[in-house]
Amino acid sequence: MRLIIDTDPGNGVAGSDVDDGLAIALALRSPEIELLAVTVVGGNVPVGQGVRGALELLDVAGARHVPVHVGADRPLVQDPRPWRALLDRRRNDPKAQALWRSVALPPTQLVADPAPAAQVLVELVNRHPGEGTVLAIGPLTNIATAILLDPKWPRKVQRIVWMGGAFELPDVLQELNAAYDPEATHLVLTSAAPLLVVPLDVTLRTYMHLDEVGRLDASGTPLNTYLAGAVRPWVTWLAARFDRDGCPLHDPLALAALLDPSVVETRFRAADIELHGLLTRGRTVAWDATNDELLQVIVPLPEARPVEIAHAVDNDRFMRLLLDRLIG
Repeated sequence: MRLIIDTDPGNGVAGSDVDDGLAIALALRSPEIELLAVTVVGGNVPVGQGVRGALELLDVAGARHVPVHVGADRPLVQDPRPWRALLDRRRNDPKAQALWRSVALPPTQLVADPAPAAQVLVELVNRHPGEGTVLAIGPLTNIATAILLDPKWPRKVQRIVWMGGAFELPDVLQELNAAYDPEATHLVLTSAAPLLVVPLDVTLRTYMHLDEVGRLDASGTPLNTYLAGAVRPWVTWLAARFDRDGCPLHDPLALAALLDPSVVETRFRAADIELHGLLTRGRTVAWDATNDELLQVIVPLPEARPVEIAHAVDNDRFMRLLLDRLIG
């Protein structure tokens, strides 16, 4: 499987999701995957921090041959400053700062490849038409820009697997990967690209516990020691904030669904994102376009092609796959 990972890794950054790093590591430890490139987008962290995190991880994993490309640091249209302010407040929390103080970031001499991320996405897919898969585990700005550069690109990519959106969570008005750049999300969801969406609805049902982090650490490999050091404060912090016995693993689940489709159950639905409305901008919506009972009174529903959306997960199967690949 020829794979490109488009990501916003925050490993080592206080109060930042660490699961992008686990997803990249899972790809590196999966023999059926040929990782062609890592493209970085601004979202979870600014693009510069994401590039540094990707380079550190690839270096410590001994995967120095995988190029890292710098992508968009801001959305296509939306002002990113409100999102950055929200994320910065979380990271500047004294409790977060204290937990991450002991995280040692390994030095790296690796540098990013100068070719822009969106250009690389176009070139790699054009080089292997019908064979290149994109794992998108951040906002979709780079993917949308690739479509704008080459409108035929969605028909050339074998598949896009995207971790993003929240369809059936009433208290989640905006999910970061979808709402950071709503226009990009709309462009990708309504494109012709074969698409599997792994939303927050299912990723929140996954758990990684501290004893599993300990198993990573005890395996003794440089990569797993690095991962354990990055993940442990995140699990501890979430447990304190939300009284959770473990942390959800959003991005690795999206890759696991590629490696073993049985870890999730999926269904096909029309899907899009709301671009207007004081309360609804940035909210993803999915509906069964074949259901004649859907109310279409005020505004008729748009014509939309169905996309595959995960709606259930087998966490035990998922965690076995993840830990077996990383530790075994």
